[in-house]
Amino acid sequence: MDSVVIEGFRKVCQSLKLARRAELVDPDSNDLLIDSLYVDPLPGNGVLQSALDPHTTFFIGRKGCGKSTVFQKLQSEIQQKSAITSAYIDIKTVFESCQIDPALALKLAAAPDALPPDAVERLLLQRAFLESLVSELRVQLKRKFSGSLWGRLKGLFGSHSELDAQLDELVRSLEIPSFDNVVALHRPKVAVSSEHSKKEQAEIGAKVSATSPVISFGVSDEFVKSGASAEEYTQIFLRTMNVKAFIARLREFLERAGYTRLYVLIDDFSELPQESMKFVVDVLLAPLNNWSEELVKFKIAAYPGRIYFGDIDKTKIDEVYLDLFKLYGSSDVGTMEESAIDFTRRLVEVRFDKFLKNRLGEVFALEDGEVWRHLFYASMANPRVLGYVLHFCADLALIKGKKISVSVIQDAAQKYYEEKVEEYFRLGKFLHDTFAERLSLYSLKELLEDIVKRSKDLRQHSSEVFATFSGNPFTSHFHVPTEMEQLLRTLELNFFVTKYFEMSDRSGRKVSIFALNYGLCNKYSIRFGRPIGKREWRLYPVERVFDYSPIVLAFLNRNQEISCASCGAKFPVEMLEAIKMFKMRCPECVSGTVSVVNLSKKYARDVEAISGEVLLDKLELGILAVLNSEGDQMKPGDIAMELDCSHQLVGRRARTLAERSLIDRPYQGAQRVYSLRDLARSAYFSRSSADDLDV
Repeated sequence: MDSVVIEGFRKVCQSLKLARRAELVDPDSNDLLIDSLYVDPLPGNGVLQSALDPHTTFFIGRKGCGKSTVFQKLQSEIQQKSAITSAYIDIKTVFESCQIDPALALKLAAAPDALPPDAVERLLLQRAFLESLVSELRVQLKRKFSGSLWGRLKGLFGSHSELDAQLDELVRSLEIPSFDNVVALHRPKVAVSSEHSKKEQAEIGAKVSATSPVISFGVSDEFVKSGASAEEYTQIFLRTMNVKAFIARLREFLERAGYTRLYVLIDDFSELPQESMKFVVDVLLAPLNNWSEELVKFKIAAYPGRIYFGDIDKTKIDEVYLDLFKLYGSSDVGTMEESAIDFTRRLVEVRFDKFLKNRLGEVFALEDGEVWRHLFYASMANPRVLGYVLHFCADLALIKGKKISVSVIQDAAQKYYEEKVEEYFRLGKFLHDTFAERLSLYSLKELLEDIVKRSKDLRQHSSEVFATFSGNPFTSHFHVPTEMEQLLRTLELNFFVTKYFEMSDRSGRKVSIFALNYGLCNKYSIRFGRPIGKREWRLYPVERVFDYSPIVLAFLNRNQEISCASCGAKFPVEMLEAIKMFKMRCPECVSGTVSVVNLSKKYARDVEAISGEVLLDKLELGILAVLNSEGDQMKPGDIAMELDCSHQLVGRRARTLAERSLIDRPYQGAQRVYSLRDLARSAYFSRSSADDLDV
């Protein structure tokens, strides 16, 4: 394969796997490529049209499903409209920038008149969010000034500098603290003070007795007491930020500029901690959404099951799902698959038109009609996963002069699973969480092992349906009742399983069908897919042998601990729904609260054996994992795009890792580059048989 094809294919992979807002740029010309590379998952640009609608919209999907790419295309479209502008905010980066130093937090806690640390962080987050909003407005307005809008705005404001000055004033207004008197009761306090003055009075007199005259001198001391009363008042002021006043000023500014609507794009919303997510919605998003009188509309990127609406009226928002089933599962499973395969093919073809025009046949073995189907199986129509799979395909085939065939895709999918998906458990034991939280994570490994073990055992199962087609039975799919699917949500978010479809099983129950990861199936010799062709195969995924609800229930009974924090009473899984009806009140002591924790008993010793000295937070482990996977020196920006965060945040955490002798970060020219040290490689990435599933 010649170097032109290999380099062009590398650009194809990069444009898919680094699907953040700022990544669709031609590496040679630095031109924006979003308009030429955007591929909508739905016919007629259905997702983009939902984004353009004047409603607050949640775009929901797993990592890499294209949420940020939709945002980038949306902003490109808005640039062509005169009465709408936009602002993109990476809320995770804003949140990270507001975290205060632990040493400062201790000082604040000790100061009697200072805000508590959590209140300071909230105040900083509020201000940082609004500053980011104004900053992004400045960027978008500057872009419009470079086009035909210049003349109209110049007529309104006189010059671009005047417009910029108004934005500066808006930002400065956020720095002026506001204090509200929060006294609940006005109670005068009367104080009486006594003042004593000494009056000295000299009296000179003569006293004459009958017998002898005597002259005496005397000084009399007189103390005069005077009283005065005063009223004392206590006034308590609370530091606040007047969001409503900010909205009013923002509205005035935008209306004078000729804008009727502002779209605020919130990325990485679900990456926030739960409490911070609630604060962002309750204090920032809901007021802006509800008080702006249709001026502000939010477009929010979120993960399934990690959404908080707060005071945002859910009846007035749209939800657009970008994962497989929600996108294409409205009819039958066959139509769903064909739609997803078509999207996968279009993703690749559009990029080939840009980077390798008319050379698709030189790269893929298109004579094998199953190439696109297996690329869909390997990626589940997720653009970023597709980019990684193609990247590994290049390593396995293109650089050796071979075309990408079905067998190459299978091997690449397995490599993606082992290097990117499987590490969730391998690195999870090093997370800087409590012992119980790490055990909870490992309990999911036990559940996955039970599922995979069952799928492997079914290869030896005999049934009338299995006998109707040749070869080993397809055992990659299974089903559980829809009310159980939330128990698989974390496994799904991390790509071990994917919700594939919904159907009614043989008993008439509504069930959710899940598919195991394609690379996982290749690793453990599980035949992926379903039989196609005969009518009786239509209900294949809901055959009774694929009902895995007993496996899930057995796992819960074995590992789920339902107990009262006050009296210590423990309860069986069957009682959980009844306890939920009474708001998790303990049936035994009544006053206590019942909590549910999944604890891995099987891996408890392995997790306990990890020294606290090697524990790192999620982002720090992510930096190490990227450096280990790539094997070369990397710039902060390249790592940031892999991890969906800012390069500044990577830089801060890299400094901590360097202090712990886990990475090197020498300068390369004016910029630092990072590489993994042998100490980190041996401590965190030494593979053993224990890292595989015990199946």
